[in-house]
Amino acid sequence: MVFYIFLSIFIVYLIISLLILPLQYRFLVTLKEEEKKYKLIGKTQGEIYDEMNAGKLVLHENMQGNPLFFLTNIMASILYRIKHPKKKAINI
Repeated sequence: MVFYIFLSIFIVYLIISLLILPLQYRFLVTLKEEEKKYKLIGKTQGEIYDEMNAGKLVLHENMQGNPLFFLTNIMASILYRIKHPKKKAINI
């Protein structure tokens, strides 16, 4: 009985994670694009977050730090790495 309750909770969590995945992926892509833009002008990651308004900071903290989104964060990161592989530098 306890096993079926645990299994049901896990399945619901998995479904919620899959439904949230497109939103988390888009958030991650936008975040990476902003980081690239700020790196071009020479700002560090700390300076980027220092200049964010309170709304963006709360959104970022909620999307990245909420335990409900743990599985979704991992899946979005894996999806991002698959779709955007790092380009290897060619040493001659």
